[in-house]
Amino acid sequence: MAELWAVTSAHSYISIKYEEEQDWFYVKWCGHINSDDVVTVAQTYLELQKEKRCPKLLNDKSEVTGEWEEANDWLEYEWKPDLEETGLVYMAMVLSRDMHDLVAAQDLQRRLSSLINVSLFYDLATAKAWLANPSKPA
Repeated sequence: MAELWAVTSAHSYISIKYEEEQDWFYVKWCGHINSDDVVTVAQTYLELQKEKRCPKLLNDKSEVTGEWEEANDWLEYEWKPDLEETGLVYMAMVLSRDMHDLVAAQDLQRRLSSLINVSLFYDLATAKAWLANPSKPA
């Protein structure tokens, strides 16, 4: 059974779903996102993760545009310390074809790598396969 939460704005819709069978959160981003959206969703996810303590996060930004790299400072210095005690171990990030998304995701991967294993993908199926068996290289 899946539980679903949503974060919406005038320009974006983001759903956060706990998928019990896989024991992961699936965050699906749609629309034009910005740093404020990223911070809001990260805060919402953190509260849910504190309760569920699942080891995996599937972060799907394949259907977004927009620049969100400014949020990476906040994610590293504010969110990451709080995330440390929640049990997250693996994050699969599915990227859009937007160059801004790739640059921001690579920067975030570097910033979080001391805490969790973050792998970047361009398709959802490959990300899911890796997250289902993260001991295999991405």
